[in-house]
Amino acid sequence: MDAAELQRPPPGELFLDHVSHFVRDLDAAAGLLEQLGFVVAPVSVQEVAGSRVGANRCVMLEQGYIEILTPTLQPDPGLRLACFGTPDAEGEHRRLADHGFEPQPVVDLQRELDSNTVRFKVVRPASGKMPEGRIQYVQHLTPQ
Repeated sequence: MDAAELQRPPPGELFLDHVSHFVRDLDAAAGLLEQLGFVVAPVSVQEVAGSRVGANRCVMLEQGYIEILTPTLQPDPGLRLACFGTPDAEGEHRRLADHGFEPQPVVDLQRELDSNTVRFKVVRPASGKMPEGRIQYVQHLTPQ
């Protein structure tokens, strides 16, 4: 199974897509990762409906990736997010709702990566439902 296939697990399977470590200084965190021998991708600014919600840099691994993130809405640094791949974002949304997690609406996102536009859907529980961190799901629409 290649990396693109691992981004879209079959129904009933669960794969860790990535973890996100929230940081206050994106460049300093990237510098530390580079000192450890990792190749860190350039900065990607994230916007939703025209509003900046953060910026990130990623360390791409053979399977999955590590994201360092400076979000505008999450003040506390640390490992705050584990994201699992799903073939069905809407199905995960229903499952979370059925179990009382009050998920936010499914979000359609896109990001420029190496002159390509990657698109994906994200499912998140409501703010405050997981104060110690967040579990979320991503459906890759254009696996890279």
